[in-house]
Amino acid sequence: MAVITIGTTGALFGLTAETGMLVQTVTAKVVREKNEVRNEAGEFVAIAFYNPLQTFSISGVLTGTITNAAPGLALTVANTNTVNGVTTGGIYVDDIEIAKTNTEFKKITANATQYPLIA
Repeated sequence: MAVITIGTTGALFGLTAETGMLVQTVTAKVVREKNEVRNEAGEFVAIAFYNPLQTFSISGVLTGTITNAAPGLALTVANTNTVNGVTTGGIYVDDIEIAKTNTEFKKITANATQYPLIA
């Protein structure tokens, strides 16, 4: 879709097409495990963040069969996020939800996790 943006420059609009669906929303979240160390008085004296992961939630209207939409399978995501510490690694499906109603198109939501050290 052609977009005319007025105002702040640099603002981005739109998504990249995903296979098998008309993508409506993509959410990416980068997380790390956290280990906090307390002294004898219970005060925090050290903290470590480790094992970065990126989680995705992708929702859209189904346009065909998505063959790799099952928990445990690798997922190719066009709308990846390449900042905030997780830029590589395999993306694997955590769960899939299919929504059907009598007044809307069939929809799919895929939740997946990207593991930087697993191809």
